[in-house]
Amino acid sequence: MSIIMRRLVKILCAVAALTTVSCRELPDYLVSDDTIARVGRNELSINEIDNLMPSNLKGEDSVTYVKQYVDRWIVRQLKVEEADRLFSSSEREIDRLVEEYRQTLLSSRVDQHYVEEQSVGDVTDEDIAEYYNTHKSDFVLDRTLVKGRVLCFDKNYRQSKRLMEQMRKAATSQTEDKTFSDTCEKNGFLLIDNRSEWVNFTDFLTNLPTTRTQEYEPLLDKMGIQQMEANGLRYLFDFTSVCHKGNVAPLEIVSENIRRILITQRRSEIIKKHEELIRSKAMDEGHVSVYR
Repeated sequence: MSIIMRRLVKILCAVAALTTVSCRELPDYLVSDDTIARVGRNELSINEIDNLMPSNLKGEDSVTYVKQYVDRWIVRQLKVEEADRLFSSSEREIDRLVEEYRQTLLSSRVDQHYVEEQSVGDVTDEDIAEYYNTHKSDFVLDRTLVKGRVLCFDKNYRQSKRLMEQMRKAATSQTEDKTFSDTCEKNGFLLIDNRSEWVNFTDFLTNLPTTRTQEYEPLLDKMGIQQMEANGLRYLFDFTSVCHKGNVAPLEIVSENIRRILITQRRSEIIKKHEELIRSKAMDEGHVSVYR
């Protein structure tokens, strides 16, 4: 680090200290040339900041980074000192918790090492379907899902009957479906098409002139295109698929959830297998003894 940079860092440290805590300038004979901040017996060196500073930071960004780092370092050291004063009577408990966290962290790293080494493999559509078919009771819906369409247009539109017929034919032919969509777009009609994805029935109803006080479940039992009118507008809508509350959720809804379940299971199997292996080996070699 250049002499200019060293001076800059020292200046920034002094500024940071003045803005965060009350401190006094240290005599030169108490600190080394590399020391830019000190809290008690703990010192922060220029090299530490230099090693941690991202190489892509330049100009004002590097100045800001140095100042913020020194600020955080000072406050962190002061908190540690305060913790020593407040919790000195429970020092053993703190040491136990720290050691427990250390062991847990190392154990997790070992688990991750073997999971990555052995790989959980790809979860196929067949794997997902098999799990779904054997665990259907786990995927019971707590709400009703639907697929369908809603078309909204001026109720005085003269060709409303023709429009309804187009909408009906659109359900059975891609050509007719495009013709219907083009008609809606040309006339500026609002067409909400949820035929390719499941949506909550309550969300579907928000596209219609409905009220909270009325029951709309009976709409699901009707076939074909239905109508509503309100505020000078006409609404045409239909349901192409319905899955009622209490039924098993469609596979496409829960497939990603099942994928995560299978990946978690495979991870657990790898970890359990490794744990059994190292335990058995250690017991055989006499490295582990269990006294009863």
